[in-house]
Amino acid sequence: MRSDREKRCLLCEAVISKEIDSREHLIPNSIGGRKKVSGFLCVGCNSESGDNWESALARQMNPLSLFFRINRERGDAPSQNFQTTSGDEWVLNADGSLDLPRPIFKEHKNESGVEINISARNMAEAKRMLKGVARKYPQLDADELLEKAQAKSSYSQNPIKFNLSFGGLDAGRSFVKTALALVSTTGVSVRECEHAIQFLKEQESEPCFGYYYEKDLVLERPAGIPIHVVHVNGDPDSNLIRGYVEYFGVMRVVMCLSSSYSGSAFSATYSIDPTKGKELDLDVDLDLTSTDIRKAYDDEKWDGNAVQEAMGAVIGPALEIQHKEERERVLDEAVRYAFANCGAKEGETITEEQHNRLVGLLWEKLEPWVLNQFTGRHRRD
Repeated sequence: MRSDREKRCLLCEAVISKEIDSREHLIPNSIGGRKKVSGFLCVGCNSESGDNWESALARQMNPLSLFFRINRERGDAPSQNFQTTSGDEWVLNADGSLDLPRPIFKEHKNESGVEINISARNMAEAKRMLKGVARKYPQLDADELLEKAQAKSSYSQNPIKFNLSFGGLDAGRSFVKTALALVSTTGVSVRECEHAIQFLKEQESEPCFGYYYEKDLVLERPAGIPIHVVHVNGDPDSNLIRGYVEYFGVMRVVMCLSSSYSGSAFSATYSIDPTKGKELDLDVDLDLTSTDIRKAYDDEKWDGNAVQEAMGAVIGPALEIQHKEERERVLDEAVRYAFANCGAKEGETITEEQHNRLVGLLWEKLEPWVLNQFTGRHRRD
């Protein structure tokens, strides 16, 4: 059965006029989705489902969004606190940088006086703290301290712990809604998907999704890319409308949206590389029986080793890319800083004194990165 021209909201069934068409993201913007669908949800239902279902999914996926530095259409993935293996706390930002979760002030009195150490998240914060110290110790020259204050880079000496967990009904409803959004683009009415509609609308209804790792359903999977994939197909021979959602190449979900479909066969796939915001041309072999999908509902298609392999297949290449990007960033910043402060003017021949100063300034900027590389290799050895 094909949909009527009159579009109704998936959830409240209000007629969707131009004024209340939310233009829903097929894959949530929070994890890097770009494509939008019209005539699917009204503004009110989009807002409510976003506050509940999408928010639950975004919280679970945020560590991966930060790690892979996803390219979002609107805004950045929110910074998040993490601990290292040694128990230190850091805040990971969307650009891959690390900040202290809070400024650090240490005051130690000894025989020769008072030793004060300040660690701040930025120069403005450091200056505010130094002014506070000067108020407490009037004999200190605050202006002199501020002039000597310098911003220095440092690296965490221990790996950050990522405690990933996913699941729950709210995130599950986000998966199902995404699959239905893709169905709506095929010309098939989402009202055909009775199991999905019931799950989304009735809090006590049986979930119609499960995690699937028995085999890789993505055909010719691109190596090393944390892909997002959504696939749906309708098969009148089996009366099934099936759905598949995969995020970051790791979270893999199958679902039975309908078991009473009798229309024409159809299939649709949408995939994207969230690190670049680039759409991909992929296909999915979702030829599962209702029994296979039912076993996924009952966690019989979950495989912890397969999850680990999926993680390793995308995390390793991402670390290599990030290492290269950081090396290039540090070198570029060091060269700019050294030439700007060595005393040489553009077009002039560098004197020996300026050359020596240039080398020193280069090392000043490169030292944290070089030492981090050395200690990192030492730990691996």
